[in-house]
Amino acid sequence: MGSQVRGLVIKHAEGTGSESLDNILGPVVSAGKMIRSGLILDLGTAVGSRPLPSLLSAAAAVELLHIASLIHDDLIDGSDYRRDAPAVHISAGEGISILSGDLLLARGMRLAQEAGPAAASVWQGAFERLTLGQLAESRLSLSSAETDFLSYISLKTAELFAASCEMGALVLKLSPSTVDQVRSFGWNFGMAFQLLDDLLDLLGDEEVLGKPVETDLPNGVYGVAAIRVFTTSGTALEEALKANQFSEAYVLLRNPDVVFYCLDLLEGYVAAAANSIEQALTLDKARPLVSWTEGYFKAALKNGVRAEYSHLLSSHWGRGK
Repeated sequence: MGSQVRGLVIKHAEGTGSESLDNILGPVVSAGKMIRSGLILDLGTAVGSRPLPSLLSAAAAVELLHIASLIHDDLIDGSDYRRDAPAVHISAGEGISILSGDLLLARGMRLAQEAGPAAASVWQGAFERLTLGQLAESRLSLSSAETDFLSYISLKTAELFAASCEMGALVLKLSPSTVDQVRSFGWNFGMAFQLLDDLLDLLGDEEVLGKPVETDLPNGVYGVAAIRVFTTSGTALEEALKANQFSEAYVLLRNPDVVFYCLDLLEGYVAAAANSIEQALTLDKARPLVSWTEGYFKAALKNGVRAEYSHLLSSHWGRGK
């Protein structure tokens, strides 16, 4: 079903009336890992559903919303590249990138409606919260409370994962209590997903990841590690950032106690995701999703972290299991 969703996403990204723009958007929408839509499909597999057209529509609608947000984010953030390719605003111009994102949103909404009124309502709510998250980003600083940052990543990242799973559960006509648990699974997965991304900016191997690392601090993006260091270690981090001494700042963030704290937080969300899906489904049906979820995060860290930092994982993440 994954290939069907990818084909549906590409179909709805093209047909802009401009062959050159179609040639830009086609690779952009097909390059992603489609994890959010994959969770919808995995949920369908777990409950033994056949590939319903409405499930495919829900999955594609989520991906179009996600991709549109990336196109707009790249323009807002001034990011010139996305997945080793020029960002849309670089290839097509700023005005066209805004319109391209808007077009994907419109077509995503249409697909969400095809998935059913309840799914469409969830899609709209996720779009609203994602936008609120983007607005909240400018209010974050080193002195922000950790709870404020976690609220931000809930809006910016976790809510779309939650909505993906909720839409799938609604299309599959699962019970209201099951829908709630499935949504909780997606939300916790999304929180862990963002914390993983933040950790890989500190510890990651850019050759393996296929993208630059140590980019958050220069761009004024402060995650849990930075807030933790600022809260517990005085002004050293602030002074390094003011002097544009980013290498020194990253050394402070890679303090083992700080890394362990972030890993604890991430691991807690992964455990909560596993617990939620086990509550939603029978153990036999939940087991593949639980195994995949735990394996996804462990493999991403094991494979994505630079060798010189791997000891931080073996001594903490999963307690070496």
